[in-house]
Amino acid sequence: MLSEDAFNSLLVRERSRHPAVILSPALLLIDFQRYFTDRESPAYLKGIENAMDRTAELIDIFSQCRMPVAITVHKGGSPMMREWWGNSVEEPWIFSEFKGFPTFAKNGYDAFYGTDLEAFLESKGVNQLVICGVMTHLCCETTARSAFVRGYRIIMVEDGLCDKSISYHVCSLKSLSHGFASVARSGEIVELLERR
Repeated sequence: MLSEDAFNSLLVRERSRHPAVILSPALLLIDFQRYFTDRESPAYLKGIENAMDRTAELIDIFSQCRMPVAITVHKGGSPMMREWWGNSVEEPWIFSEFKGFPTFAKNGYDAFYGTDLEAFLESKGVNQLVICGVMTHLCCETTARSAFVRGYRIIMVEDGLCDKSISYHVCSLKSLSHGFASVARSGEIVELLERR
């Protein structure tokens, strides 16, 4: 997570050209699962607790507004994922930290590939995704790009995302905000929803 000043200065141009607006959104939580959140896991991400706290606030407001929330979990691994990383995500690391929402298991970076996520979003009349999760530059960015080419508008929630390093996080957000997504902080999303 960036400081407020760093967030504004790094993304000032992109944020002025494509400010966040709320249409008919769903909140998409990508891979907030034990593999990344448990301190005993080999893939634990330092600072993920902050992203989870901001995401929990968004879950509350989306639920109050009766807007859909969906979860992805990474389970197993495609042949390319196993080749690239040399492992796969298995028990006990697959379980999501957030419960009670439709959950889509995937075996690669893209939450749409090989899942029923798009059918779920269509059934709810969704035309926009508000994305939180891990890792910013891998599953979150890939899913955002995939959603964009499917016609969804995207908001990446900077403080609801977590990555292995701040440089990966910032580079991913700058790239996405240049051609695919608006970038906002969780507080901005809450304010936009409260004004609806």
